[in-house]
Amino acid sequence: MYFELAILVATALAWSASAGTTTTVSNWGDNPSNLPPPPCLYPFQTRHESPDRRWRAIPHQLHPCGGSGSQFMSEVGNLTTYADNLGFPILFPTSNAELGFNCWDCFSTKTLTHNGGGDSEGIAGMVSWALNQFKGDATRVFAVGASSGAMIGNVLAATYPNVFAGIAAWSGVPSSCWANATSSTPSTPDQTCPNGTKARTFSQAQWVNLALSSDPGYSGTRPKMLLTHGTADPLVSILNLNAELAQWSGVLGVSFSKNVTNDPTTNWKRIVYGDGTKLIGFEVEGGGHIPPFQWDATLEFFGLLNSTSNGSGGSSSSGGSSGGGSTGGCSTAQFGQCGGTGFTGCTACASGSTCQFSNPYYSQCL
Repeated sequence: MYFELAILVATALAWSASAGTTTTVSNWGDNPSNLPPPPCLYPFQTRHESPDRRWRAIPHQLHPCGGSGSQFMSEVGNLTTYADNLGFPILFPTSNAELGFNCWDCFSTKTLTHNGGGDSEGIAGMVSWALNQFKGDATRVFAVGASSGAMIGNVLAATYPNVFAGIAAWSGVPSSCWANATSSTPSTPDQTCPNGTKARTFSQAQWVNLALSSDPGYSGTRPKMLLTHGTADPLVSILNLNAELAQWSGVLGVSFSKNVTNDPTTNWKRIVYGDGTKLIGFEVEGGGHIPPFQWDATLEFFGLLNSTSNGSGGSSSSGGSSGGGSTGGCSTAQFGQCGGTGFTGCTACASGSTCQFSNPYYSQCL
């Protein structure tokens, strides 16, 4: 039910790689929750840039519940094209299966606390490894996630504001929304976070205090936030978009400015706070769970892409999923992805679940 995250780390110095090279990061250091070793995909192009070039990125793509980093490598849409054109590698971490459904830990005190010993600290440790490995610019670290990944993306913005310059969250919930629950999976008895109950009842001040309490000693620059949600999301209530916007507008000290219709594409509404450089939302009319990724809009918001240097010929792109993949004798675990535009993984579900349509870009074993 809850899904993937991508982390982008802008790099500064030259490096080279061969086309399609994939390696496994066996030890990145700080990993208190024992996240499994992630694969790392290097882009096609070889880059030789001067040390003052600090725009290249290293995405960490975290998989859906029920999946793995390796599985998610086939589900990132044309992000790999951007990686080829702009010259950045991509990491695909895998969550710890002990939590259940391979979801990310968005509920424990450990993960909701700076250096608390949870998944958030392990991901921050992976960023440190990537910055060192690729001679990265520590002032330009970004994360992109959807569902469970969007949820922990919000957590990362609160627990490691010193690490991340920006977060883009698709179908997520505010930071600490899962606090006091026994888990952050589809089977958790307390679903008041994803179903919108907390979004309806918590005040802006409560959301802001929850975010600030994750790293109470921090007083520096906060990550910019891009938040996207479909109005017809059947799994994570659209009410959470309003709660996220309330939380981060309060943390960032910006107020609602305007709405822009059909931006970046038809039936999308851009919700602008301040001058639009720190906080924006996208409300997708009729959109289901995980609306298609808009890579141009996302990378432009992060300052990694201009109008002429994109990975898709200038049009906004979707990184979703698609029906039509071959089962090949495999099966997808419950709550895993089983179809959608561009999806090439298993379309058969494990015993006890069936592949159910959510939107043209996403179907799930339920």
